[in-house]
Amino acid sequence: METADQTFSFNKRRALVGLTLVGIAPTVSVVTGFGLNAGLLGSLVFIFTKLWMFGLPAFWYLKVEGGVRSSSLPSNGGWMVSTYLGLGMAFVICIAYFLLGDLVLRAEDLAEILEPFGLTVPWKLAVGIVFWIFINSVLEEYVFRWFITSKLEEVVGGTWLPIFLSAGIFTLHHTIALAFFIDPLGNALASLGVFIGGVIFSWIYVQYRSVWVVWVAHAIADVAIFAIAWHLIVGF
Repeated sequence: METADQTFSFNKRRALVGLTLVGIAPTVSVVTGFGLNAGLLGSLVFIFTKLWMFGLPAFWYLKVEGGVRSSSLPSNGGWMVSTYLGLGMAFVICIAYFLLGDLVLRAEDLAEILEPFGLTVPWKLAVGIVFWIFINSVLEEYVFRWFITSKLEEVVGGTWLPIFLSAGIFTLHHTIALAFFIDPLGNALASLGVFIGGVIFSWIYVQYRSVWVVWVAHAIADVAIFAIAWHLIVGF
């Protein structure tokens, strides 16, 4: 018969395995696509790692851990807190762009990032923005906040350490990807912004336990980011 300590240890190890398998997927995708310049192989790995990153958390929770299906509907409020934090982040993003401008990102650098995907064409960029705000950001909250932050809580315990570690994992693949397109100073500034955003998003999730509440702040911040992107690529 298992003791409580043995059960706790098993659950902790299981959480660590799930965390590792999901946490490495974004970095594998970025390194293969950009670092190895792998062409078709990189594209295939990108698709595979996206399916891996978005499919494995649900499989792990439902099949490996025997969890109960949930829509993560909010039950603890938090809508206004998330809205205010999102507006605050959007304000800081706009001020940072106004003050720092080319130190963070030049128009030609952004065009180099977007052009291979056809996103320098206005209508394609508009479709991409809608996808990123209403689909991709929800999926990121599902992966990085619901799964990764929750698993870190199981593995390391506490409140702030899981939040900071989750933000670090969230930032890592962004930093690696940006390193191929922008200078180190711009990358450092952008990565700092991503990390702070990750901390805020994880804190909201820990407080209110709903990816939908977190998504509000994420979406508002994304609106500011993509407004700047539109200004740089298309203009107003």
